[in-house]
Amino acid sequence: MNGRVPVTIVSGYLGAGKTTLVNHILSDPKGFDIAIIVNDMGEINIDADLIARESDKEGIVDLSNGCICCRLQDDLLSEARQLAETREFDYLLVESSGISEPLPVAKVFTDGADSTDVDPEDWFQLDTVVTVLDTYGFWKEFDAGETLPTDSKPDDRPMANVLVEQIEFCNIIILNKCDMVPDDVLDEIETVVEMLQPRAERIRTSYCEVDPASVLGTELFDFTRTKRSQGWKQHLTQGSHDHSEESRGQPSAARQSAAESHGVSSFVYREERPFVPERLADWLRDWTDSVVRAKGVCNVAGHKEVIGVSQAGPAVQAGPIGKWRSDDRKTRLVFIGREMNEEQIRRELDGCLIDTGETTDRSADPFPL
Repeated sequence: MNGRVPVTIVSGYLGAGKTTLVNHILSDPKGFDIAIIVNDMGEINIDADLIARESDKEGIVDLSNGCICCRLQDDLLSEARQLAETREFDYLLVESSGISEPLPVAKVFTDGADSTDVDPEDWFQLDTVVTVLDTYGFWKEFDAGETLPTDSKPDDRPMANVLVEQIEFCNIIILNKCDMVPDDVLDEIETVVEMLQPRAERIRTSYCEVDPASVLGTELFDFTRTKRSQGWKQHLTQGSHDHSEESRGQPSAARQSAAESHGVSSFVYREERPFVPERLADWLRDWTDSVVRAKGVCNVAGHKEVIGVSQAGPAVQAGPIGKWRSDDRKTRLVFIGREMNEEQIRRELDGCLIDTGETTDRSADPFPL
């Protein structure tokens, strides 16, 4: 590690078991002297208090009333550097808030933060990014169509969005609360998770009872590779028959067979002909329950901008995300789901396309979603 302190980032939705994992690690730190930064959206950091009560360890830093993936990035890096200056430790464990996206938190330890001149590479080495998945919550959100009740609603993003973002950017996924989900459903959930992030190691557990060595000092994390290995990106690459290094991790026949046995599948919809805005917007409003994740770009008639689409479970977002390159104006959408009717989805999307000879002039109108 070149004298730099290794860092493990722990993410996961509210109640997934992040604090339970941190306390479990502290009970058997595998020889590491660990410092901890705990982030919470509330004015009172309950997680930091719980960790402090269950451990006599010094060096627990409380970052409250904000999120380290956005507003508290500078505070995160400054506190981490101050810890390194004032206390001797050889491992840093960062527990992010339940709504944090792991990618921007990871970037703090690779690229730094805007309002501080601290260079993270002088102090730290990002070692592992762990997502703790509430397997029971995932099942309810994507299968039963029920959003689990929580005591507070810290932002307006649906639970499904946060869950998918946390799965897609990590190198270890702890499927927690497995005791609350039937075995056959658990197999299906793990298959879906693998589709969303095929390169991450997956560990099943209850009460986050994992070997601490599986999340400490792994040296597994590679920022560029993890960012490129999101399932939807992998499926786009495979669909275009790309033979680059990033496309070589295609599913084996055994893994494909396992996915098929659980009704889990993916496909890519490609089309050069543009969509009629209202037709596409109407279709997006009436989303099918069988799709767990959809992501990509759409060519919409009358719009110079690229229309990006991002869907996770019942939550759908669509809107302008930039300009087209001259040779790249075409729709590319990845769908990942369970028991999807691919033929019907393709047929419905084809029905949203502009007909031969049909014209539409909507350059002044925003995308109507």
